[in-house]
Amino acid sequence: MRKTFNFLMAFLMLIALFTSCEESSGVATMRINLSSDTSRLIAPDDIPLEVVSYHITGSGPSDATFDITTTKTSTSLSGVAVGKWTINATGLNSLGQAIVTGSTTFTLSVNNPSVIVRLSNLVGEGNLSVSMKWNTEVVSSPRIELELTRQNEEESENITAQMNSAEGSASFTKTGLSAGSYILQGRLYSGDILMSGFTEAVRIVGEATSSKEIEFDLDDFPYAPGTIQLLDQSGVPVECTVEGLSSEVSAGEEVTISLVPSRANLKDLTVKWYVDGEYVATGESVDITFQPGSHRLDAVAYTNKIGSYGSCSISFNALVKTEVGVPGNAIRLDTSTTGLKMGANTVMKFLPDGKLMVISGVHNSLQIASMSRNTIDVDKEYGVASLPSLASDPVGMAYNLMDSSGTYAVVVAMNNPTTSVRFNYHSATGEVEQIEACNGIRTSLNNNPGTYAASVGHVGFDSIMNSFVFLGLNTDGKSNYVVERYVPSLTASKDYAFRAWNVSEQVEDNLAMDMMSATGFAVSPDSTYYLIGNADGNVARLGHRSFPNGAAMKSNYSIPTLDNPKYAGLKKIEFSNSGIAYIMGTDYIAGYNGATDREVFFKKVSGASFSDFTINDVTGNIYILSEDTMELYSYPLNSDGSVGNETIIDTLNSNSDVELSVDGSYLILYSKDAASNIELMRIRVN
Repeated sequence: MRKTFNFLMAFLMLIALFTSCEESSGVATMRINLSSDTSRLIAPDDIPLEVVSYHITGSGPSDATFDITTTKTSTSLSGVAVGKWTINATGLNSLGQAIVTGSTTFTLSVNNPSVIVRLSNLVGEGNLSVSMKWNTEVVSSPRIELELTRQNEEESENITAQMNSAEGSASFTKTGLSAGSYILQGRLYSGDILMSGFTEAVRIVGEATSSKEIEFDLDDFPYAPGTIQLLDQSGVPVECTVEGLSSEVSAGEEVTISLVPSRANLKDLTVKWYVDGEYVATGESVDITFQPGSHRLDAVAYTNKIGSYGSCSISFNALVKTEVGVPGNAIRLDTSTTGLKMGANTVMKFLPDGKLMVISGVHNSLQIASMSRNTIDVDKEYGVASLPSLASDPVGMAYNLMDSSGTYAVVVAMNNPTTSVRFNYHSATGEVEQIEACNGIRTSLNNNPGTYAASVGHVGFDSIMNSFVFLGLNTDGKSNYVVERYVPSLTASKDYAFRAWNVSEQVEDNLAMDMMSATGFAVSPDSTYYLIGNADGNVARLGHRSFPNGAAMKSNYSIPTLDNPKYAGLKKIEFSNSGIAYIMGTDYIAGYNGATDREVFFKKVSGASFSDFTINDVTGNIYILSEDTMELYSYPLNSDGSVGNETIIDTLNSNSDVELSVDGSYLILYSKDAASNIELMRIRVN
């Protein structure tokens, strides 16, 4: 958003009146100079503020008077009596409305023929009407602070707006304001978190309403160059430019910003600077350090003339400069401040609409949160009253789009007593509803229930079978089951049906491979095969097999051409959209191409202790977290699936888990087992 304004500082020469210099005649020359100071900025749209004519009256000796209206800068009157005179002058706009007035008293004589009447009083009282709006998907608990300050006054007046939180709007009307210039400051909070702010210069005109609609900018900040057009005392336009600020600046580094007039002789100019509605500095040139995030910078400039406030705005991002795809701009967020309920047994997942789903086993809660202004704002929260199956230990989740309205099936794998829960997430409203919880396992063949003790936690979606799949562990630690949960519709229907196949028994019997302590599980993008790995470095590949009755299952077992011993310490398997499977161990990362059944690369990292990783398909990067050393490793992915040169980034917290937004721009570091603080990082995507 860009705002321009004018400072009108025009000297108006009125009434140069010369008469006979003979004292005995009782008359003399009267010369009246009028000085008028006005400006044009945020004001009523239908009322021009420029003075185009002047009404001057005088009353003098022996009830002598004069009354003239002129558009000229000088006017002559003849035969004006010497003595004491009172002069009143009013500046009028093109509609004949009074804008500014002034008066003075002086004694006219041959030796004292001139007087200056300064037009220094803006006329009347007016009103201010402002409406504001914001994105309700980003701000869940809005609160607005408003302050109005008159020119040359220190004290501000707090204003209360009428709020409509459901529609994301607020408004106020202030009546009976003295004509003149004001500064209006506004700040939008979500709870106690500052989300956005503005600072606007306002001009109040008598018998009129100054109005404006202001939108609180949140994440998506358009950039507009900061320019201001002033009028100096001679009425000559002077272009002023805000220099030193671009659409992106380096966060944490001092930036010099200046309001530079094109003419050096503009005098008595004061500039105040505001960031997100809060005052930060005064001066035509100032040094400001910005925190990472999206901001709005407002400049309010004025002279010592009345009614001379004006403002301009620039919106920009303050980023830690990194290469595209390399995380930076790390911020530590206290979960008690953001309102996130985490702690032990917490899982989170970014949803396709950019929202974050957070499920806490400690708090038995599910929250939907928004990313905004480099923080996390909780939009909705659910407990066991509305989602009964939250009273359990979540270990993993996945989603799949169900219909064109934006409803997603979300399946959460949990440990005892519930094996998995099905929710529906409605992206249009942000609402979550529980569809079904399943205890134990019911096979599709004999309908016999079975149970398992825990889940590995990696949940995937099989598009061929239209089912969610995850690993269930038996009490002896074996990867006993690949659990399939059908999701045929938006209602429960057959959603409760499970089918489970004993992976340990099948793999050990058919491949002579020990699958104890399974730690990794992932589904290929086309769902044609799964990969399962364990801590010993054994990796098995499961393919579909069809049966005469039409059933298909992952029982077509094979061993990938991987050197299993060097994969010891395997912790996680994840596929990129290109179909490359990335395998992470304690101190290595490897790539496997299932289409060619070959290892793409194997990279061992000395001294690392990797705990989690994720793939950024938007930028083509992979991020690997080392909890013990508090370091994040970033690698660009080459076209063949191998990794390029590493970038090592120090983290703020000792975290074990990572979660990446769908658009690739946010990275969250947290710990599933204990998370009083989480770390939020921004990523340049282009």
